[in-house]
Amino acid sequence: MKKLTFWKFSTTVAFLFSLSACSNSSAPDELDDGSSTTTPTSTSSTKSSSSGATKTKSSASNANQAACDALKEVLAAPSGFSIEKVTDSSWTLSWDYTRNDNRPEEGFEIQILDMDAESPEWEHEGTSNADVTIYKLEGAKKAGKYYRVAAFDKCATSKESNRMQIKSNGYGDAETTTPKTDIPTDVAIVRVAPSVWELSWKYSETNDDPNRKFVIQSSKLKDFKWTGLKSAIDGNVRHYYIQGRDKIETYYRMAVVNSGDTSAFTEAVQLTPEIAYRDYMALNAPGLSTKYSYLYTIGIEANNDTATRYDETITQVVATFTVDKDLISKYIVESEYTDTVYYEARWFTSLENYNYYKGNCEGKKKSDKCDSCYWSETFPYQEPSISKRFDVRNDFADADRKTKVFDYCASATGYSAANHPKLFDPDTSASHRAEWDQIIQNEYNMSLCLQSYLRGICGYYAQFRIVWKDNTNGKGKGETDWSEWTPPMSLDGATRVCSPE
Repeated sequence: MKKLTFWKFSTTVAFLFSLSACSNSSAPDELDDGSSTTTPTSTSSTKSSSSGATKTKSSASNANQAACDALKEVLAAPSGFSIEKVTDSSWTLSWDYTRNDNRPEEGFEIQILDMDAESPEWEHEGTSNADVTIYKLEGAKKAGKYYRVAAFDKCATSKESNRMQIKSNGYGDAETTTPKTDIPTDVAIVRVAPSVWELSWKYSETNDDPNRKFVIQSSKLKDFKWTGLKSAIDGNVRHYYIQGRDKIETYYRMAVVNSGDTSAFTEAVQLTPEIAYRDYMALNAPGLSTKYSYLYTIGIEANNDTATRYDETITQVVATFTVDKDLISKYIVESEYTDTVYYEARWFTSLENYNYYKGNCEGKKKSDKCDSCYWSETFPYQEPSISKRFDVRNDFADADRKTKVFDYCASATGYSAANHPKLFDPDTSASHRAEWDQIIQNEYNMSLCLQSYLRGICGYYAQFRIVWKDNTNGKGKGETDWSEWTPPMSLDGATRVCSPE
């Protein structure tokens, strides 16, 4: 093993004409030895991956690729990287390198990072030949930028050295001789509203740095062109809110900048439609209990007054559903991103003729069966219950629809309101008794006919869900999300109605 330190100045030269890259991926893969599988170009300022390896097109033959894949030795990484000011526009960059004799380097790549750029990224600055562990950096506007170096051969680029920054006075940061900045950890995304996600992370630096900043970059899946936020995140913050459905399928990564040092970027995390809500804000399908009440007619008229034939017609059944578990979370109600949140019920039946009083139902078929005939109603989280009512007297405010039920039954049973007073006739002759018996039978049949209408409730089903709209685009303009519908719940629960004794 040899320790090499050659004090030979070298500018960037195009000497890599004989080298060929071993990969054509948009971001470097990792070899078993930890080296990335890309080779830097010599003179062009090409974009680097998050690990610093420059992306190049692959021209390796199958034989070369196989040779690269077969490599087991580690390509050693430089260390002890330092910067020495020579003039106001020139610097000497130097480093130590202990070569792995079983896998010698073919050169070194100097990389640069400008944290003030629109999309901060390690880029190619220049190269030096194998055995040359010094580089002359020249030019204006170098202050404030970070530098590091990596070794390369025809198959890969090594791990990078420590990073150094040229300060505003032109001198390198003497305190940054080894990488001391940990990268953020536990980077994760959770959903906190229909179109809002929280990016969170942890950072374990024990010594607080008042100048610390977190840098967040994003990239669409299609191009991996990383773009930074307009401003960095304060060092005491551990979350960032991502807003808008257009952010779905976007990748995010981050780094931390401490005084004189910047970390590597974290692994990218992707915002996908499958990302779950925060546990206590989850949209779970509501759980419901059912309650029925029912009343029957015991007579069409209770007195001798035939002018108000509907006043004594009390024929109804009511089914009430009440949410009693998995209610809307108070965290949703109180969220700064909530516009509205409520329950929604969907009623549907397989018997079209029981829907006529609701008018035309969405999805109605031209037959007596209507499996997709339904309508929706909403009810608030403050009063989490809703009822379905069949009431001959109250449901029919419309005179035409009143005729369809009441007069249909009257015609079918021979009922006549005008005959009711005859039951109070003092004449008790046999002829009158026969007429009374017929009137009573007609009224009884009329009552049963009206009650048969109530049994229409037995064919109905209901489903329920939670609806949540956020306000990220302004009041009434936000995105909406829903819980799953509950399984269809049958209203065939009022035994005395659906299965009369």
